[in-house]
Amino acid sequence: MSSKDLIREYKEQLKSLADEKQSLIRLTEEKDLRIKKLLIQLEQANDDVQTLGKKVHEVESQAKKKDSIKRIINQKIDEALHSEDKVVDNEE
Repeated sequence: MSSKDLIREYKEQLKSLADEKQSLIRLTEEKDLRIKKLLIQLEQANDDVQTLGKKVHEVESQAKKKDSIKRIINQKIDEALHSEDKVVDNEE
């Protein structure tokens, strides 16, 4: 092989390696963008889960309050019915 052939082969190899390097850089950038998008989606999903968790807690708290009020109302109704029964029994 002559020196011109070696230089030409060397230049071709350099060009090939430079092209491969650019291709790998592009691929890396594309993957980085995908990873960033996925991280953003994950953060949004986590925020959604936290928001839903707060809402569930609020609903559970309201349900407990309603149950407590319902229990008190039922007790008062039972007390009123029992006192009416006593009044009716005493009148007879």
